[in-house]
Amino acid sequence: MNRRRCEQQRAFLAKKLSGKTVLVTGATGLIGSNLVLYLIRLNDKQSANISIIAFYRSEQKLAEVYQRLLGREDIEFVSCDVEDKILYEENIDYIVHCAGYSGGTKMHLKAPVKVFDTGIDGTRHLLDFAVRHQCTGFLYISTYEIYGEVSQERYITEQQPCRLDTFVLRNCYAEIKRLCESLLCAYSAQYGLPVYAARLTSTFGKGVRYDDPRFFAEFARCILERKDIILKSTGETVRSYLDVEDAASALLYILALGKSSNAYNVSNTENEISIKDMAKRMIELTGSPVRLITAEADHGESAGFRKEGRTVIDASKLESLGWKPVHTLDETVMSMFDSMKGQEDYYQQGAAND
Repeated sequence: MNRRRCEQQRAFLAKKLSGKTVLVTGATGLIGSNLVLYLIRLNDKQSANISIIAFYRSEQKLAEVYQRLLGREDIEFVSCDVEDKILYEENIDYIVHCAGYSGGTKMHLKAPVKVFDTGIDGTRHLLDFAVRHQCTGFLYISTYEIYGEVSQERYITEQQPCRLDTFVLRNCYAEIKRLCESLLCAYSAQYGLPVYAARLTSTFGKGVRYDDPRFFAEFARCILERKDIILKSTGETVRSYLDVEDAASALLYILALGKSSNAYNVSNTENEISIKDMAKRMIELTGSPVRLITAEADHGESAGFRKEGRTVIDASKLESLGWKPVHTLDETVMSMFDSMKGQEDYYQQGAAND
């Protein structure tokens, strides 16, 4: 980790956000929880005096993620399902909307209509709330997947046209994100609300749950349980990956310095790697005896996959604001392993009792 750059960014953000109130939805999720923890760190290490409002749905996840922080005076935890009208009535400066189902959770295969309800209705309710309370900024967590089935050697910029087949079920996640970005644009034009979208690349690290269904967590589970990693594709898909702490600082840079009605790619292009090589690297880093095996996916499994290719997004627009990632891919992988190790006994005990 580049500690000097990390401290410089924290000092800058603490100054820019000093005394502000920040609402984070999806506060028990991977992105939301790391953003909340980053803001708490700014208060503790930089005396930022930021008031944090954390929206959550699950009491169990709240206790798991924040059990040592529930009594703090600088954070208010609010039980709120954004699919319903938001009844919270305190004034807010900034909203960071992290709530929703990620594409990697495969919820689009289990309950695709529910994914639409959560994604679109939740965003609309929050935008109405932001207008009602005259918020200073609304940041929507979007995704690199909105660029669609694109594979190219050059980096993908924010101006890249989208190619999505609307009758491929996997694409409903990306279509929701695209529609919500358009909603942001409409609210900004009609109500003067400052809005931003952060198009995150694949993001992981500290705080990944042991039962996370995404491939990087599956690889880690196999290694922890000493089971061979079975790759149900060629594994040639190439992406760049981002540490969750880098994602948190990037989101705050967009809030502090971003231009309204703009999207920003959020990525660490130095962490570009194929899925197959990611599995190999995890095995090497941990010294695990597990093997990497290739097998053919059945139709149900392949419906959850994105088309293979190189999809690496260009973060230079965000970096022009002064942000830079500080974590290497190896650091991110080991942070994930450390988090999952702490949960291993809990989940294996639960499986034994089923």
